[in-house]
Order: sequence, then structure tokens, then C-alpha cells
Amino acid sequence: MSMAAFIKLEDSPMFQKQVRSVEQNTDELRDRCQKLYKGCKKYMEVLGEAHNGDIIFAESLEAFGGGLDDPLSVSLGGPIITKFITALRELATYKELIRSQVEHVLVDRVSQFLSVDLQDVKESRRRFDKAASTYDQTRERFASLKKNARDEVVAEIEEDLHNSKSTFERSRFNLVNALTNVEAKKKYEFLESFSAIMDAHLRYFKLGYDLLSQMEPFIHQVPHYISYFFLIL
Repeated sequence: MSMAAFIKLEDSPMFQKQVRSVEQNTDELRDRCQKLYKGCKKYMEVLGEAHNGDIIFAESLEAFGGGLDDPLSVSLGGPIITKFITALRELATYKELIRSQVEHVLVDRVSQFLSVDLQDVKESRRRFDKAASTYDQTRERFASLKKNARDEVVAEIEEDLHNSKSTFERSRFNLVNALTNVEAKKKYEFLESFSAIMDAHLRYFKLGYDLLSQMEPFIHQVPHYISYFFLIL
């Protein structure tokens, strides 16, 4: 629904029906965004834990046999283990990269959509209801004026009526504008973020594949080296 469709309507039952319909969609969107936000935050935390797990594992390998000058480490295969440690730490940086992408491209954007765009709809509705109530009360006061009312009283109520109507129309426009903004953004905001996250996953796996592919010949040589070692014992 476009803003033009709203603006062409006076404050009528049809207008109110249209607004309520869009607001219902907005309320449902808010609920879905809140659930999405919680899921994204949890995913971000899991990625952070996975990154920390890789680092802890690499450190434990280093403590076990990663020393190049330690005779025991060398006897355990220290030079080889060191290569594995380097690869694990590099893989950990890839996890941190995707965690950062989830945070900035998805979590932050969903949070902003909730706290700015959807909140603007909520606040605009509150201001509109207040302005509508004030306008109705002022019209009732104007309609109840007696024929013999003093000129200054009539002038005061007429000014109040003019001001309350202006406030009402302005708040009506702001509500429509807030709803239209959400309707427009929802068509691209989320797909754009999801696409960026999928691209981040693609790059994550590609970087990991490239790194391990470079190590693949070396990894496959280790069993042969061990077999040869046992043969010469």
C-alpha cells in the first residue's frame, strides 16, 4: 500500500480500516523481528564460542607438543603439530569474520528496524490517537457553543479547533509515513541482510577449503611418514 493511496483519503472509516490493516501486519512483523533478533543473537554467541573453542584447542596442542626447541615436543612430532596449530588458528579467524558479519549485517540491522522503524509506527499511532481525541473534544466544544456566546469565547474555541485539526492532520500524515516506510523497507531490508550472511558463509567455507587444500598433500604424507618410521625401528 503506497502513501499516495493514504493521502487521497480523508479521515474516514475506509482510511481507518486501511491503517488498521497495515498496522496489524506491522504488529506481526514486530513479533517476527523479535524472534529473529533472539535467534541471530544466539547464533552470534555460538559462533563466538566456536571461535574460542578453536583457539583453546590450538593452545592445548601447542602446550602438548608444539615446541620446536623442546626435545619432548620434537619427539611427539612438534614441527608437524605446529603446522596444524597454525591452520587451526587461521580457521578460527574465519569463524570470527562470519560472527562479525552476523553481528553487523544482521543483528544490528534487525535491532535498528525494531528500535527505530517499528518504534516510530508505535509512537506515531500514540500521537495520532492523542491528537484525534483532542480534536474530537474541541469539535464537541465548538458544536455546543450557544448562540449568545461572547465573541472572545467563540474566537478562542475557533483557534483551538484550527490548531487541533492541524495537529490531527499532521499526526495522521506522520502515521501514514511511518507505516509506508516499514512497508517499503520490509521488501528489501531482510533479503539484503540474509543474502549478505549467505555470502559470508560462502566465503567462510571457501577460505577454509582453500587453506586445507594447501595442506592436503602434507596431511596425507603424515601417515606414510609414520609407516616409514615404524619400518625402520
